[in-house]
Amino acid sequence: MNRFRVVALVLVSLGGPVSASVDPVQNPPDQLPEYVIKAGFLFNFAKYVEWPGASFEGPESPITIGIVGADPFGDNLEKSLSHKTVNKRPFVIRRYAAPSDLGRCHILFVSRSEKARTSEIIKQVEGQPVLTVGEDGAFAASGGMIAILIENEKPRLEVNPEAAETAKLTINSKLLKLATIVKTVK
Repeated sequence: MNRFRVVALVLVSLGGPVSASVDPVQNPPDQLPEYVIKAGFLFNFAKYVEWPGASFEGPESPITIGIVGADPFGDNLEKSLSHKTVNKRPFVIRRYAAPSDLGRCHILFVSRSEKARTSEIIKQVEGQPVLTVGEDGAFAASGGMIAILIENEKPRLEVNPEAAETAKLTINSKLLKLATIVKTVK
């Protein structure tokens, strides 16, 4: 089974990008809009990444997803995460117009609009337990943790475990098996 099918099956089986308004039978994952798929990945990353206990104020504190730069999701992220939880934690979404606006978050999605400032953004959250997720082909090799790439209309993941380890995040081996492993190029 090719990697895309495995990723799609994981997303559907785990309740990934499929919101209440999307029927996976009538609209299979490989035909979903790009940012519905990426919203599903963000949800599933929360399931397959462990943050240090001190990353949250309490046992049911929300998982905060930050988006830096132009927001490509529209309302897809809110729709996909509405009423969903991971380990009893709901989701909160924050948008940051520029890297200088970054606040505390658990998952930081770096929009394509920030490609030229990727290094600056990664340095700004360096040493913090923040899962950095991008959509540029050089993102993971630049020190980002996960790149969600769409190639030939199919999603592919690149994961930089070294960057995650530096941030004291643990990425589950099931997620690592679905991804291409990348190291930071210095």
